[in-house]
Amino acid sequence: MRKLVYLAGCAALLTALTLPSMAEEGLVKVGGAMKGPVLSDNVWGKAMVNGVKSKGSYSTGSYFSTHAFQLYVSKDITENVSVHAVPDFGAAGAGASPSIGNKLGETLKDTGGATSFKFQELTASMNLVSLGLQMKAGYMSLPFTQDYGKELFWHEEKDGGKFTLATSWHDTGLELYKAFELGNVSVPASLYVVNGNSSHNRDNNNSRAFMAHIEPEFGAFKTFASFGAGKWGNSVVLATGTFNGVIEDEDMKTFYRVSAGFGYSYKRFAVRGEAAAGRWNDAIYSGKAYSANRDDFGYYGKLFYTLVPEKLTAMVHYNYYVNDKAASATANYLVQEKFDTTYLGLQYDFAPAATLMVGYSNGNWRNNDIPTKKDYVTFQRFTTTVRVTF
Repeated sequence: MRKLVYLAGCAALLTALTLPSMAEEGLVKVGGAMKGPVLSDNVWGKAMVNGVKSKGSYSTGSYFSTHAFQLYVSKDITENVSVHAVPDFGAAGAGASPSIGNKLGETLKDTGGATSFKFQELTASMNLVSLGLQMKAGYMSLPFTQDYGKELFWHEEKDGGKFTLATSWHDTGLELYKAFELGNVSVPASLYVVNGNSSHNRDNNNSRAFMAHIEPEFGAFKTFASFGAGKWGNSVVLATGTFNGVIEDEDMKTFYRVSAGFGYSYKRFAVRGEAAAGRWNDAIYSGKAYSANRDDFGYYGKLFYTLVPEKLTAMVHYNYYVNDKAASATANYLVQEKFDTTYLGLQYDFAPAATLMVGYSNGNWRNNDIPTKKDYVTFQRFTTTVRVTF
């Protein structure tokens, strides 16, 4: 089914691009971004897997990481109608990324040039001028947080924190956008009606999910908040793959997600921070004699300082994320994973559209102490990456 969706999307895009344009600016617009090559990616530290300690230092050498190359393709069909596509050509390797429950280096893969392909966006937009609304439909990235995925975070660092990656929301649906002006305050607002897909559960019900997002601005001070909710089920596979069951329509469960944050700029300084939480009712062990809610919570803070205008920028990023998951396929208890990560980074713009990114990470990731299953990984990671946009 997914292949059919991609084929239909490609066909719709190609058809739109071949239509005669009624707008003067109606040429096909093509841009892109490349995260890579990765010049170095070294990780060292220690890990405990099921109570057994291990140490190691590993280097990936040079490779193109996931989401290495994206194109941004758009065309104005009329003055108020446009189409947008973001094909993503990524590498299949995991690089040196550590993970709880694995020895350091186990995620290291030699891809042999293997690549993956997917759309990060495939939408059509229409301006409803009389109502002051913009409507967009298709597959898109929802701005649940301001670090809503690689569309934003990897312009600031090579690898987003666990909070960033866990709170991103990509879905298929409809967006309505309108900017309200309340005196001296600007309030951009969006409403989404989507299928309800998330990184935690996949469902095949006909119940839609909803998300509301606002970004009030007070001069240099910006705030942002989101709230999303919906139903999950009735045929569900957990992201861990530990359960594949069927839930009757009348037993579909609810989920909700909420986030809030702010950003502020002053001279050479800029700061941004957010917190987010979510609950999926009866999402763990659902359908069995016992059940448990899946909860997550996290926050991050970023501080930027411009050392040399338009040349050199420094950043400090701290993020914390915790989530509940099954300890094993059969055990009647939960494990709570916790991730603390600090990132120090420098960006040097050695050309107008080319940036050298140097980053150092210090991570302390663990789960709660279970006598038969104690896992943690403490590590340091150093990366150098080139980012090019065009």
